[in-house]
Amino acid sequence: MAMLTRRTSPGSPKALQRFQNCISFLWPSLHSGTSQDNRIQRKSTQLDTIDCLTNELVSRNSKKWDELRDRLIKKTNKSDLSAHNFTDHNEMVSTSFGQNVNMLSKGVVSDLQAIRSPQLGLDIRSLSQAQLDNLLLSTVEIKNKPDFLYLIRQCLRHKQLPSNEVLLACLKYLMQLCRLQQIDSLADLCKLHEHPLVKTYANFAPFKAMALWRSGSADIALMTLHRGYGDCMETDEGRRMTRNVFRTIVEETLVQKSDAVLVSLMQVARSIYKEQKDIFVVACVWKQCFASEWFCDQKSAAELYEHYKELQLLVARRSSSLCSSFLRANNVDAVHRLIEAFLQKDQREACANCLGQLFNHQYLRSDLRACAEIIKSCSELGMPLSAVQNEQFLSLFLNQPATTAARNVGHQSKPIKEFQYKF
Repeated sequence: MAMLTRRTSPGSPKALQRFQNCISFLWPSLHSGTSQDNRIQRKSTQLDTIDCLTNELVSRNSKKWDELRDRLIKKTNKSDLSAHNFTDHNEMVSTSFGQNVNMLSKGVVSDLQAIRSPQLGLDIRSLSQAQLDNLLLSTVEIKNKPDFLYLIRQCLRHKQLPSNEVLLACLKYLMQLCRLQQIDSLADLCKLHEHPLVKTYANFAPFKAMALWRSGSADIALMTLHRGYGDCMETDEGRRMTRNVFRTIVEETLVQKSDAVLVSLMQVARSIYKEQKDIFVVACVWKQCFASEWFCDQKSAAELYEHYKELQLLVARRSSSLCSSFLRANNVDAVHRLIEAFLQKDQREACANCLGQLFNHQYLRSDLRACAEIIKSCSELGMPLSAVQNEQFLSLFLNQPATTAARNVGHQSKPIKEFQYKF
């Protein structure tokens, strides 16, 4: 009985447990606060570990990129390094860089991209001529506009020019980007170096004109091209480039149906012919207007053809190529009008060439009626076709009924659908 009524001693484990339970019941916030502090401490320890790991990865990859960049800059100082090896090394650096970046977070990626930026990692003064040419050509081929413009700014800042072919490629790309300021700066730099391309292309007038045209300044573009036309005609390269720019402007003017620009273009063409005795620009305007479907354009072409004797002779000499281009576009009406223009000027040889090509075009389409009209017109004009074309017309005429019958039989042999009505 004494054992049943005996109290538990204060120092026993059960007493201590009972005391802790009582304390946690009376002050639950005290107990929870202690456990929460422990959890916070454990969580803080985990965050510190992650931060240390992230910082270690960032520093490790930054050091690795610095080593690769230093190695690249050291290799650029070697004169015997070819452009191909330089490209391969860049690809190796880019691949290694991409593999390292995939391990990091978005913030780390942005930081490393900033480190990789050309403004911080590349100076063209450390590059050879071949390496600079290779870099510029690569950016032009892949249309890498930001890096290309950065390299151009570096060239202008350090007064360093690429080779002639690369410089032309850069100028063509700049005129596509409508970068008139960079073209002007390159022209000034080439003048400083007494570069031969400045004289060849009349202070880069064709490139400036196309940049102005692309940006919407049509009148200034035509004026710029007009001023430099005479100087560009002195060399084959300058003549070819200037004529290509004029041809592009004329084609786009007719496509956009800009009457005001067409009037200015015709004035420039007349002025160039008067000053340089060059009928090319007038011929370009005439061809596009002649092939147009609009009556006002056709009327302008007729006025030019009537006014310039040199244009009549040029069109007659190129009658075959003109007729072929119209037929490839399936513009038979333009061929008919061209034949009529030749007949009015009594240009029989050119007219016969067009009639022969028109017959071949209609024969390939098995158009018996059109071929018969051409044969009749040739007979009336005294311009007979060749013996081969006469045989082709005869075979087409003899085989036409059989062909028609075969088509009818084939059409009738198709099964007729039967319908069953359900009522």
